[in-house]
Amino acid sequence: MTKRAELRAQYIAGWYEKDAAKLVQSTRADFQFDDPAEPAPVAREGLAAFMTRWDAHAGGHNDWILQDEVRQDKDGILTDWMWWAVVGTDLTGAAVVKTSDEGVFLERIAYFTR
Repeated sequence: MTKRAELRAQYIAGWYEKDAAKLVQSTRADFQFDDPAEPAPVAREGLAAFMTRWDAHAGGHNDWILQDEVRQDKDGILTDWMWWAVVGTDLTGAAVVKTSDEGVFLERIAYFTR
């Protein structure tokens, strides 16, 4: 497994486990999370607080279904595209996550309620 694949797995585990430290440790210093409900992209230093806001937004549910995952590892960048849903809620959407060997540097999501 490449370093970028390990960091991507750690990043996802941080979300599933609600472990902000694990999540932040898997990101690069220039990390950005782009959520349309946020007034601006969330930087690495704001990620732990964002995790709390997201949890409230998702109704405290943290059981994810990731579907239709597509992965490309090209030129040192691992790019993941996926369709996701939060079980027990009406939240569903798409995401793209980009990871280098230094860490996750971008997640961009779009979503709606079913």
